[in-house]
Amino acid sequence: MTWEGFKMFNPTIDVIVAQSKFRRPPDMTFEGILKRFPGLAEADAVCWTGSTAIGWGNVFSDFDLFAFSDRTLELPVDETMERWPGSDKSGISWENWMGEYEKARVDLTIWSPDAFATVLQPYLDDEVELCGTSDAMLAFVYRMSIAVPLKNDDYFREMHELLARSSFRRARARTPKVWAENALTDVAGQLDAGDHASALISARVAAFRVTDACLALYGDYCHAEKWTMRRLESKPECGISVDEFRSEVLAGIRPGESDGDAALRMARWAQKHIVRLEGEFLAVS
Repeated sequence: MTWEGFKMFNPTIDVIVAQSKFRRPPDMTFEGILKRFPGLAEADAVCWTGSTAIGWGNVFSDFDLFAFSDRTLELPVDETMERWPGSDKSGISWENWMGEYEKARVDLTIWSPDAFATVLQPYLDDEVELCGTSDAMLAFVYRMSIAVPLKNDDYFREMHELLARSSFRRARARTPKVWAENALTDVAGQLDAGDHASALISARVAAFRVTDACLALYGDYCHAEKWTMRRLESKPECGISVDEFRSEVLAGIRPGESDGDAALRMARWAQKHIVRLEGEFLAVS
């Protein structure tokens, strides 16, 4: 683009719904939600999930709802909303509705009632070694594991029982453990090559992966790194405390340490937890 063309480029933004910095949470009772979404009365089951349901939300967080129905549900149509379909390589499909509810943003996903059982089926049929479930379905499983039922408590109880008797927890934990081991191999090779800065990054990756594995083994299926501290706070039984993780991983290079020294220290910390994790697999499987 020429300078003249660049000067002519003048994009504009049209704000459809302004987000206030100070908001009251919307009414998340089913009775309150039905006033905005009367069509959800026809759903087989409805839940509230995501960061706001678990108490980790902030003023800019959206409110996630899951509805389960084989029927087409009538949902609001106005200037704040959009609606689109989604699908996964597993063959599972869903429908998204996103829009405004009491000045908050709502992300509503409509699933088939058998969608969760379909995702878990491989883990019900066998002891799966590594988790091959897609990122989208991993998020689905996690959000179902923390769901707050709004309609049909029995449905969510049955889904939680399916998850508990499946091999998903163990497969989900083994997968980041393997990633952690691979990252430690990278650390060794990079230190040997004198690439200490890269080794430090690989050691940090290993630390995050083994922490994720420890959390997953104890039933925390979130896979977003941004919530690591919150997850550790809520799962002390995983064997890694918030203070330990902050000191060993988040604090970074200590006074007097080189990149290589910090990488080696962090890698040894991750390796220690991998060894412990091996024993935990035997203890809780």
